[in-house]
Amino acid sequence: MRLVQIALLILIVLLQYRFWFAENGYLDHRRLLDSVAEEQSRLAAQQRINANLQARVDDLKSGNDAIEELARQNLGLIKPGETFVLIADE
Repeated sequence: MRLVQIALLILIVLLQYRFWFAENGYLDHRRLLDSVAEEQSRLAAQQRINANLQARVDDLKSGNDAIEELARQNLGLIKPGETFVLIADE
C-alpha cells in the first residue's frame, strides 16, 4: 500500500511539473496571452492611425479646402488680393 502511495505522489509531481514548466504548459500559455494582448494593443493603435490617415486622404480627394489649407501652411501661398503676414516667434 505504501508503494502505491509513493507511486501516486511521484505521478502527481510529474504531472504538476509538466503542467507548470513543460512546453505548452501554463507558463507558456501566460506568455502567449500577454503577447496576444500586446499585439492587440499595437493593432488598435495602428488602426487609429490608419483611420486618421484615411480620413485625411478622403478629405484631400473630396474638396479643395484641405488642399488649400496645406498649400497655405506648407508653401505660404496666398490668394490674389490677400496680404501675407508672418508672425515671428520670440
